[in-house]
Amino acid sequence: MKLGYRDRIILLVVLVVVIFGIGIFVFIKPQWEKLSKNKDALKKAQNEWNTQLAQFDDINVIRKNISTRYEEALKISEGFTVEMDSVELDHFLQDTFMNTAEHKKNGVSLVSSLTVTNETTSQMAYYYYTPDVVTYPLYEYADFDGSLALEALKKRFESIVLAARGAQTVGNGSSQLTLLIHRKDTMKLIDAVHDYAVKNNDALLIQSIQITDYDELNKKPLERDAEGKVLNPPPVNPNDKNAIPPEEIGYSEIVFDFQVYYMQEPTKPNVGTEYDKTIWDTNKWETYVSE
Repeated sequence: MKLGYRDRIILLVVLVVVIFGIGIFVFIKPQWEKLSKNKDALKKAQNEWNTQLAQFDDINVIRKNISTRYEEALKISEGFTVEMDSVELDHFLQDTFMNTAEHKKNGVSLVSSLTVTNETTSQMAYYYYTPDVVTYPLYEYADFDGSLALEALKKRFESIVLAARGAQTVGNGSSQLTLLIHRKDTMKLIDAVHDYAVKNNDALLIQSIQITDYDELNKKPLERDAEGKVLNPPPVNPNDKNAIPPEEIGYSEIVFDFQVYYMQEPTKPNVGTEYDKTIWDTNKWETYVSE
């Protein structure tokens, strides 16, 4: 069969269309789909990278916040006593406040009992002052613009905020010492504990004092020598069971309840090096090693 010119042209056009269609479906369409997927992947990767860059920009802010929190916690912990077990606490109290040369000279002695507890925990609530705001009907009627109520709220604002905060748990140690001591040395001992706590920014205090015989403290103690021995003691009737020995005149048994509070000092955080955003402008990032 011989095709004419017109038929050959039509056949050629059909072959071109078929070949072109096959090329589209076999070669162009898969590449087009791959290109579309790559564009989507690129867009997703770009968004993730932008998010990562934003997080990188926060590194220095986070580093500063961590360092600030550390310094604040360190400053707070300095206001507490160095942590001690019961034996260390006993030695600390006796060496610092009891076994002084003046107390030995004045005949101050440990009697009756000594109680030192192992470290426990204690709840420490926020201390705050709640001001009294007195109101009454005429006061409320006079508040036409609400300014009086606002002023009252401002006065109570700090106490309202602190009252909403929960108590914190800290370490706690305690010791009870019963001393035979006279009034003058009692006051000196109280002052010594106060002065030590203030000077060393220390969470040490005398929780309570129990005095056995108040009247005996009103008597003047007898004079003693440098070793604490009573000079010229008056005679004592050996048959008087209630007679007070000369070395105990003006003395009373006093129980001192010491309390110390501990808080763990924070460990120094490693915040790494400062973030430099210009690292992405060069090839330095290719060899950069994170700390």
